[in-house]
Amino acid sequence: MAELLLLSDGQPVLRCPLHGQTLRVGKSPANDISLPDEDAPPWLCSFESVGGGYDVVARAGQELSVSGRSGLRQRLNDGDVVDLGRLSARYQEGADKAPARTQVAAQRTGILTRTDGGLTRTDLLIAFGDKKPQPVPQGGLRVGANEDNDIVVDDGFVSSFHAQLFLRGERLFVRDLDSTNGTFVGGVKVIEAEVTPGSTMKFGKCEAKVVTKVEPETVPAVSGDGPWQCGDLVTADAKFAKVFRLIEKVATHDATVCVFGETGCGKELVARALHDLSARASQPFVPLNCAAIPATLIESMLFGHEKGAFTGADRMQRGVFEEAHKGTLFLDEIGELPMDMQAKLLRVLETRCVRRLGGKQDMPVDVRVVCATHRDLVKHVKEGHFREDLLHRLYVVPIKLIPLRNRPADVAHLAHHFVEMLRTDETTLDASGEKKLLQHKFPGNVRELKNVIQRALILDEDGVIKADDIDFIPTTLEEKQDAARIYEPGMSLEDIERRAYREIMAVYPSASQAAKALGMSKSTFWRRATALGVLEKKES
Repeated sequence: MAELLLLSDGQPVLRCPLHGQTLRVGKSPANDISLPDEDAPPWLCSFESVGGGYDVVARAGQELSVSGRSGLRQRLNDGDVVDLGRLSARYQEGADKAPARTQVAAQRTGILTRTDGGLTRTDLLIAFGDKKPQPVPQGGLRVGANEDNDIVVDDGFVSSFHAQLFLRGERLFVRDLDSTNGTFVGGVKVIEAEVTPGSTMKFGKCEAKVVTKVEPETVPAVSGDGPWQCGDLVTADAKFAKVFRLIEKVATHDATVCVFGETGCGKELVARALHDLSARASQPFVPLNCAAIPATLIESMLFGHEKGAFTGADRMQRGVFEEAHKGTLFLDEIGELPMDMQAKLLRVLETRCVRRLGGKQDMPVDVRVVCATHRDLVKHVKEGHFREDLLHRLYVVPIKLIPLRNRPADVAHLAHHFVEMLRTDETTLDASGEKKLLQHKFPGNVRELKNVIQRALILDEDGVIKADDIDFIPTTLEEKQDAARIYEPGMSLEDIERRAYREIMAVYPSASQAAKALGMSKSTFWRRATALGVLEKKES
């Protein structure tokens, strides 16, 4: 696994594993790595996963020095050292190891859903005439008059090898094998089509119907006294560990999962665990933060574009759906997706086909979708900010993450875990440090705790992290305003303004406090934040 090794005067002070996600660096504690340098900008740079390797991208408008080379965006080679001011970071590729995972259960045809009664699966079975319904195995079923078929049909209108039933993920399809009299679904002649519960297929004069069998699925109980681990997620809280069992249960299916939780709770780690424990583990895991992409670029990022599709499109580019083909697509902060993009995303989820911007043909994609949000999507629908039909498509299996303040056992446990994971020597956390951590509410959740430990490790001088070494850096208005002024190519003035309002709302718990800090009236602040979609309109 690739990693960054932070150096101070050439000596290693912090180890940061890279898991394929973007890692932000700067003075602000909102970053993944918070620099203890007063002269550093709030957001200095980011390390971004591209094509199996990493690029470092300058975000403060000034070129970065990478092993003597200067530039705004540079490809990192094994051993490259990036100048970060008082500190530097050495990029080390390491040896990627296959993730440890449980044995994947045999795939079953059907839909996994979460109801008020618990986890339920609806299996799809095929009933030929009056014969007993049977499931479709992973390898599919071939239908025809020849004895070599899986389903032999004695019908003069059925070809020797007439049609094939097969799975695509957990969806059932039928494909005509160039038969003489054709294959029909619901009375319509098809070459290939999805067959849903209740559908009737006709091969010659033989009819087959898709029937369902609903049965409860139990989530394995939490065993032992802990701590527990699931992928890169760890916990000492038995209640939170139940989420791990749900992840392990759902991972073996292709059902869409929506992860709910506050910022910093580990939603992307849940998505990665679902991927690593699935049959798609050897295929791509592609994350996309919907809130971080300007509205003018989101469609191209999702679906790709052809050369010449718009000004500046000097080459063809694949979208994240194509990049995640056969693997998992993680759509973070799905609640921030513009309404027009929600309609287009819904179409892709229903048809499992994408068309690039400027393209003329649809391309099939086989993708397992995991999405995440900190918003209440049901309330978002009522307020008119989210499509109800898209909610139903995404809300198949919800996973809700408990904030760190509600699982105090995890504060000390995760603190020791981060010390052990990030340290470069034998640094430890003592009892006074633990006590100080337990007294903090951690509004930034696990990400904030990790940043606190990172900073303590960087500044530590005697190998023991004590209470005096722990500093809860306030997320100041000045830092948030500086971060909001960072311009990214393609952003409009409204995009920049929306980011500024989102940043200030991330600092203060209410619009009143945010308006006061900015020296604005509450009504003016609320009116503009509502127009930008940052705050939800109140019902009159």
